[in-house]
Amino acid sequence: MKTITANWVILITVLLCFVGPAQGEEWKLVRFSFSSGWDALPAIVAIERGFFAKEQLVVSGLTATSSEAVANSLANGSTDVAALPQRTLLAFAAGQLPVRIVSMNHWGTEMELVVPPGQEGVKTFADLKGRTIAVGKGSEAYPALVRLLNKSKLRPTDVTIKDLSAETLTQVFHQKEGAVDAVFESRHFTTVLQKNSQARVVLSAHDVSKQLGYIGAAPLVVRQELIEKEPKTVQQFVKGWVNALRYIQQDPDAAARLLMIFFHRQGVKAVSEEMTKSWVAMNRYDRFIWTTTDITDAEYNGWGLKEGGLFKAAPKLGELVDNRFAQVAVDSLEAAARAKPSGKP
Repeated sequence: MKTITANWVILITVLLCFVGPAQGEEWKLVRFSFSSGWDALPAIVAIERGFFAKEQLVVSGLTATSSEAVANSLANGSTDVAALPQRTLLAFAAGQLPVRIVSMNHWGTEMELVVPPGQEGVKTFADLKGRTIAVGKGSEAYPALVRLLNKSKLRPTDVTIKDLSAETLTQVFHQKEGAVDAVFESRHFTTVLQKNSQARVVLSAHDVSKQLGYIGAAPLVVRQELIEKEPKTVQQFVKGWVNALRYIQQDPDAAARLLMIFFHRQGVKAVSEEMTKSWVAMNRYDRFIWTTTDITDAEYNGWGLKEGGLFKAAPKLGELVDNRFAQVAVDSLEAAARAKPSGKP
């Protein structure tokens, strides 16, 4: 009996040695919303590669059903952090939602203008005056399109801009009824049109970037209240986020595989690893901090949405940017790199 009792004491002591430190550690819960599309990549990497867990965060991640759902959730405090399309950020700014931009999601999404076979006369945007141009529904391409029209001395009313679903957009050049004369979208869509519909590129992604200086930074935003009450938690989250972005840079193929799995889990089986590799290459993940140029570019996109009649006024973003958390995370990474012995893994 004494032996059994002694064994139980030893077992309980061992268990307490394991349980004790875990109970003393302060793990924080963060509720996080992100896209169900290709731009969810940093979120997926941060969660599945354990970058948030390394910062002692329990992250409850959820794909957002709509920008309205994210806005309501942030306003009500049921979402703490969100990775957003820039267009959604501009809508939040216009509505004065109490959030702050703390880092980037991605930037430099490649966009193109393509036309179907038989449109050999279309060489520039000016040639599309009076015609129909398609973009994706709720797309980032819309404000960039308005900016390009402005460069060609055209207004949105000089063309017909048609919003199409992703499924319709990639088949639009095969349709006879409701056909369009051109598509301006990210290369996620235009490459499909080139492959399946022999679409011709009129304005390449390089041309768009050159003409507009287009950046298209997508933000990571945090509720202002969380920043005020739990700045340490925000810092931990942003550090995990920056590490995820760095991982994508260092191993884009592994990141692409995670993105493919993410789509498969949603029932989208047609997405191959080859596709996700190409998608990862269509965006850039090598920057973490918003600059004045990023803000100016985003505000110009807000102007495009106003010119298109979607906003009453162009929102300002300068006061929403809070780079201090990303800067600390970057400094930490650089310090760790400097301290790493040379020649060792």
